[in-house]
Amino acid sequence: MTQLQPQRPSYRLSGTPDAWTPVLVAVVNNAQDLRRAREEHWYRIPLKRAPRQIAAEYLALYQTARFGAEGRHIRYYAPILRYHILPRHELIPQEPDHPRAQDLYFKLELGDMQALERPIPNTKHPRLTFLITTLERLFHARDVADLWLRGEARQKLYTAVRERGLAVECWYPESMQDREEADLALFGPDGEIQVFIEEPGGWAFGEPDLVWQGPGAVRVNAWAVLRDAEGVCARLVRK
Repeated sequence: MTQLQPQRPSYRLSGTPDAWTPVLVAVVNNAQDLRRAREEHWYRIPLKRAPRQIAAEYLALYQTARFGAEGRHIRYYAPILRYHILPRHELIPQEPDHPRAQDLYFKLELGDMQALERPIPNTKHPRLTFLITTLERLFHARDVADLWLRGEARQKLYTAVRERGLAVECWYPESMQDREEADLALFGPDGEIQVFIEEPGGWAFGEPDLVWQGPGAVRVNAWAVLRDAEGVCARLVRK
């Protein structure tokens, strides 16, 4: 495995945002990190706990319960202008003797932090780490649970399969890795295909949207399904 090292900045924001613009939702659990994001326009993520790629063009901050009355909400978001990898002692030179001074971090350089018109509460998930959603969902969610993409993607793909006249079942019992059920099972001329829909938090948006795990099982990115359920269905059936 290639060892990641400090690097020059990589630029993220690529054009005019739209409803499908990807947003990384990350956790902030102390006032100092929130101040840095709002006033100094940067945010850090420990490399060993970071998503596989910074596959988003906006950052939204989830404030934990440590913020008291303002906690357990997403209140702020900002464009990600660029990011690079640095050791902690370069990010926070005031703490050169910190136990993690040599650890590597993603430094996300941000545009102006903006407040959401309606803060998003977290009423259903006791613990939140990283997730990827879309700008449209960020602006319209009434709860953090509304930011996940898998449920809507399952319904859209189910509808696309039915419109092709194929038999399909939801929550089909079939294990793959840590999943005990496939989101969908398709029954077509080439036999049975189990479809496991994945939240894009662990996926780079530029990766292929279908990853076959064998002749009859496939992982698919929820984001890809939402953008083109009919196209994903066509590729599944051709397999």
